[in-house]
Amino acid sequence: MKFIGLDIGTTSITGLVYSLEHKMVLCSITEECDTAVPGDHQEWERQQDPEVICETIGRMLEELLQTEEDVMGIGLTGQMHGIVYTDGNGQHVSPLYTWQDGRAALPCGDGNTYAEKLRMLTGYSIPPGYGLATHYYNLQQNLVPAGAVSFCTIADYVALRLTGSIRPVVDATQAAAIGGYSFTLEDFDYAAIERAGIATEMLPRVVPSGTLVGHTPGGLPVYCPLGDNQASFLGSVPSPEQSVLINIGTGSQLSALLPDGVYDIEGVETRPFPGGGRLAVGAALSGGKSYALLEQFYREVIRSYTGEEPGEMYSFMERLLHSAEPSVQGLTVSPRFLGTRANPELRGSINRISLANFTPANLAHGFLQGMVEELYTFYEALIRVTGNPYTFIIGSGNALRLNPVLCKKVGKAFGLPFAFSLSIEEAAVGAALSAAAGGGFITGFREAGQFIVVDQPE
Repeated sequence: MKFIGLDIGTTSITGLVYSLEHKMVLCSITEECDTAVPGDHQEWERQQDPEVICETIGRMLEELLQTEEDVMGIGLTGQMHGIVYTDGNGQHVSPLYTWQDGRAALPCGDGNTYAEKLRMLTGYSIPPGYGLATHYYNLQQNLVPAGAVSFCTIADYVALRLTGSIRPVVDATQAAAIGGYSFTLEDFDYAAIERAGIATEMLPRVVPSGTLVGHTPGGLPVYCPLGDNQASFLGSVPSPEQSVLINIGTGSQLSALLPDGVYDIEGVETRPFPGGGRLAVGAALSGGKSYALLEQFYREVIRSYTGEEPGEMYSFMERLLHSAEPSVQGLTVSPRFLGTRANPELRGSINRISLANFTPANLAHGFLQGMVEELYTFYEALIRVTGNPYTFIIGSGNALRLNPVLCKKVGKAFGLPFAFSLSIEEAAVGAALSAAAGGGFITGFREAGQFIVVDQPE
């Protein structure tokens, strides 16, 4: 049995066909696409073009279906938190405001940010970048597009377009990513949201994970999308209760599955998991983007000195990493260059610089070590509250896969066996497995791990 998984990332889009029998990806397509909205924008704006995304998905589906026959269904996932407004015909009337959009972190005139004001009105922490916080700012600034009747995540919008539906629906993983979701109600907390002056008619309807949304014009079932965090966990972890997932891509996250319950873990958010349970998530906003920032710095230095554009830089940085001891001789880096969910104004820093340790190699080690330590802080907070003795680290994300030194730092910091999922596009695999669970081809979401193979890194 074969299922298509689609992952709409921040900088790339992936489509693949996954075989349950072979426990492997049969074919895969990834496109780096320019989805940015043209024109002048404020520094804090992060917007993408939904039409470019839909067109890319359409081309991918056509190619995948030409390559593999007898596909049983389509699952989707994608960047969480961001929203796109839709009209009464199910068409977008706005750009996609992504998870990196910072408008809700702006001051609203009473000494608080819009996100803080929203928290005081609703009683829910809804950080900047979450769809409800973005919508609240747009309401206050009269920026909600004319004709908008609803909003949803980009993956849910693509599902809407693929099936020709009119009104978007979301599952719990996506509803919680928008904000104002109640675990107790298993729905948006409409009363709390109304206290902020937000018309709840705009909210998408919440349906169970794996719900059939509709069919493509060719008759393929399309199942309700998952949040990319939950999809990555589903597509990476063969033993959900025993494993911690570390994903380092554009951002970085540490995720672990907990039983249903109420948890208060410093710096760690609890999110719904398909089929039940809580996914504890510590999210670092910079993640792999921190190392990309350092790459840009080295590139600028070389360009300024030579007057020429340097070639590929990451292999040069890898040579730097192997030329120095991993201890970085005391130099430390805090890679919070985009702040944190709790403190958007926080910024990164380089500390304990001496006359001996401020070298390009030590700086590269320091950036990587700082990325790992930020995730380990979440792990320590998780263990203090739950006491759960996790036994495996599962790694995912290209920034981790492509950097053996970073893998070693993760293994050393956590002191646990470390492995990768054999399939490199974990979120898209999770989307395909979600479709299989939604269609009843897998007993349930917890059983999806039976169809995953892991591999020890060298």
